[in-house]
Amino acid sequence: MKLRTRIAYALPSVGLAGLSLPLLVYLPNFYATSAGLPLATVGLCFLVVRLLDIAFDPLVGAAMDRSRSRFGRFRPWLASATPVLMVFTYLLFNPVAGSHAAHLILALVGLYAAWSICFVAQLGWGCAIATDYHGRNTIFAWWQGLYLLGSLLVSAIPMLPQFAGVNPGSIHMMGWFIIVAVPVGVATALTVVPEPASVAPPKVSIGDRLKLITVPAIARLLAVDLLLGIAVMLGGSLFFFYFGVRHGIDRTGAAILFFLVNLGSFGGVWLWSILAGRIGKHRAAAGAFCAYAVMLALIHFVPVATVAQAAPLVLLFGATLPAGPVLVRSMLGDAGDMMELKGGHDHKGLIAALFANSNKLGTALGPAIGFLALGAVGFNPMAATQTAYATAMLFGLAIGLPAMLGLTCAWIVTRNPITAEQHDAIAAELGARRQAAMA
Repeated sequence: MKLRTRIAYALPSVGLAGLSLPLLVYLPNFYATSAGLPLATVGLCFLVVRLLDIAFDPLVGAAMDRSRSRFGRFRPWLASATPVLMVFTYLLFNPVAGSHAAHLILALVGLYAAWSICFVAQLGWGCAIATDYHGRNTIFAWWQGLYLLGSLLVSAIPMLPQFAGVNPGSIHMMGWFIIVAVPVGVATALTVVPEPASVAPPKVSIGDRLKLITVPAIARLLAVDLLLGIAVMLGGSLFFFYFGVRHGIDRTGAAILFFLVNLGSFGGVWLWSILAGRIGKHRAAAGAFCAYAVMLALIHFVPVATVAQAAPLVLLFGATLPAGPVLVRSMLGDAGDMMELKGGHDHKGLIAALFANSNKLGTALGPAIGFLALGAVGFNPMAATQTAYATAMLFGLAIGLPAMLGLTCAWIVTRNPITAEQHDAIAAELGARRQAAMA
């Protein structure tokens, strides 16, 4: 696959990534302060809509598996959802004066629905266009790399002098960044990247499709994705608290370290992709998850007191993080090929939707576990000192539990190997079967 094809396919990720950070960090704060909605109302709106969104994903994935057109299976969904996403992005990032909770709920429902369609369509499309073992590593590495770029660009907006913080100006600019970047990325991808033709499958009930969750090859990868999501989001939500209490680094210094974590992730994107091509995806993933646990231990036990001292550790720690998104996505595509060969049905749309579910659940559960547990032991983020019990709980949640989850994922992923040779045989047989079906 040509380099321009890989970049074009991944380009929508720049704008789509611009939604992730605001939805998790900036928008709840904005609606509870500048927009004037009660904090409890804002929290309830985001929670309820997120739960509805999780239920929506499998329906979208199943519908994509049934759809066929001369433009492909996934491309029309991505093209049709993009303008809808832009409309609701504008509504969410530009509330009118005196907006009520109904405005927030309407904007969130529309945005999450369109975003889910875009995410599932792009993931399914990637599995369809990269059919060989090594090609999937590369294409998902580009996806993750441009996704990280989009996150960094959006996170830099509140740091610009003309905005300086989370306020209406910075929120509006984030919205306009998304409104411009997503259509440009999607239009480029649709123009440059083709989608291979596929045979329309026989009608299969949604219940039968959801039985994919019980297939060991799929279930293990979904479990890995869920556990990694919990670990990374748990540690990320406690990042500022942890570095303040453990290493005495203030919020400004911790913000710099957080940026360096993301910077380190750029190198890791291609590191794990290349390594997976040499030793196998399951071995590279297991190594990355073990390295993640080791780096957490080093961050905790190596004495650091300044940003400069902590910088090398967090850069290396950041390099371990992309292995999950890159290699688990790639392995899910391989597992989808294996299931198609065994069962005769192409379920890549639903597999992509199930992956979206595990990703969203991990994103939601990680911070919830951290804040609820710290609240239960009386951790006070505004206090200069904490009780010994609260401090121990913080260290366990920010370091201990994520490290244990990382090691658990390393063990799980080694039980799910599909080697390059095995996948080559699967791909060859699938190719012959598809050609015969279209003849």
